[in-house]
Amino acid sequence: MKKFLATTIHIILVLGVLILCTSKLNGNQSKVEMIPFRVIPTGDITCPIGIEIIQPITMLGVSILYNDELEEIIMDRAIFEVTNPFAQNEIFEIDGKSYYLLRIPYTGVIWRQ
Repeated sequence: MKKFLATTIHIILVLGVLILCTSKLNGNQSKVEMIPFRVIPTGDITCPIGIEIIQPITMLGVSILYNDELEEIIMDRAIFEVTNPFAQNEIFEIDGKSYYLLRIPYTGVIWRQ
């Protein structure tokens, strides 16, 4: 009788701990926006390459000041990924929105925006 009571109490305690200590796992529910960019030749003697960013959808319809700041942050991140190959293909956040830089090859064609 004591073994049955101890087993029952043990099972109740284990279930109680599992119910109280486990939480619902929430993954990253936000959508990640891909920002394509490419390395282009500039023709400048001091810096022969440049980075061209194709603007993400979230940059449309925002104020000009915020747009400029967002573009500067994305440009810095693109430069960081080009100069540090170990940091490529990582998701990063700006103001709670997730972004992913996607490098596309330069084909010589001018990108129309």
